[in-house]
Amino acid sequence: MSIQSQTSMLNPQTDKALLKQFQEAKLGLFIHWMACHSPGTGDSWAIGNGTPKSVADSITMKWNPQKFDPKEIVDIAVQAGCKYMVVISKHHDGFCIWPSEYSIFDTDRIAFKRDILKELGDECRKQGLLYGIYYSIADIDYCGWSSMAQAGGKIKEPKYGRADFIQFVHNQTRELIDRYQPDLLWFDGFWLDPLWTAKEGKDLYEYIKSIKSSTLSTRLAITRGKDGRETFWSDGSSGDYFSIEAKTTDAPPFPWEACTSITYPVYAYEPNAKMLTPDELIGMFSKTLCGNGNLLVNIGPKPTGEMPEEQVERLYELTKWVNINKEAVYDTQGGPFKQTDELGSTYKENYIYLHLRKPSHTLKINTLDGYKISNAIDLSTGKKIKIQKDKRGVTLVLPAFKQQQIPVVKLTLNKEYQFTEWLPLIK
Repeated sequence: MSIQSQTSMLNPQTDKALLKQFQEAKLGLFIHWMACHSPGTGDSWAIGNGTPKSVADSITMKWNPQKFDPKEIVDIAVQAGCKYMVVISKHHDGFCIWPSEYSIFDTDRIAFKRDILKELGDECRKQGLLYGIYYSIADIDYCGWSSMAQAGGKIKEPKYGRADFIQFVHNQTRELIDRYQPDLLWFDGFWLDPLWTAKEGKDLYEYIKSIKSSTLSTRLAITRGKDGRETFWSDGSSGDYFSIEAKTTDAPPFPWEACTSITYPVYAYEPNAKMLTPDELIGMFSKTLCGNGNLLVNIGPKPTGEMPEEQVERLYELTKWVNINKEAVYDTQGGPFKQTDELGSTYKENYIYLHLRKPSHTLKINTLDGYKISNAIDLSTGKKIKIQKDKRGVTLVLPAFKQQQIPVVKLTLNKEYQFTEWLPLIK
């Protein structure tokens, strides 16, 4: 099966084998280290907006995650069903969570000397996960800013000038690739027009490919369509895939990912932050899958380096649904039916999996020209579901599902399904 069936818009320089592996991974764990954060002073966004930079920096200098355990974190990801991980190397404050040759605001200045990025990368590879590194292009410290630049606002000239800043980003990007050999580079802080535009994003993409051509990257610059909305450009300005925050999109023609946090909109660890409900997580993941995308879910470790138990347990609530419906999750593609509030679908080989978001007593679906539905079962129990056929379509007589959170019905076809276009649920 080709994972690219409905991905008609690709960057020609993208490593197709690694992109296929990424698209098949479906679920990733995002690790948001935030050395400057405290519940009372906020994170990088609070610098100059309620928290002076000097206060944030003093918190950073005391950061000492002495209980950091890379095996524990990767074990959690594996147990949760994640197939890739993305780890913060530098947020907008500019603090580098590695000893950087190009910054004096890095781990050389704090008591904690272990190389978090290397240890997590090694453990990810040991356990078979793709390894990604997050990097913020915006850098309050290096640019000499007193606060974080806002999208659409006036962007101040970096203290050493624009050309130096662009070279700085290139230098640190090379450093991260050379030191850690990530599979994925996940950029942020790219909304700095006119300091950083789509041209700079494309130039950075070409630079990445010149260093390690297989590396996949995303979010290198703001790229918009004719309607003014952010979208994917295949020339490198957007990277190799599109990533959006806290929302899903329905069946775009390009590879894509959604990201969120267990405590969205909070990404750093805050003990009293409200968590997403299991239903919200499961619903977002189902919509992402059925739109042929991936979901990257964030947990912010405690200042000690430990993973917060309550957030891990909430992630495992999603895992319960994944484990019941593994067959409808991994190695699948979104489709063939267009999503509705009531239903989405995934497929592989000669099977179609219907994600029932609002199950009722019956479900009428498209007849699927050229195919015959030979069998239907409740994926969670294996029990057969009655099929009624007439000239107008196929009706499934649905049971009272024991699984309350988006039950899945597995349809067996008479031959392997070949995707040609997104279909309406009913003709």
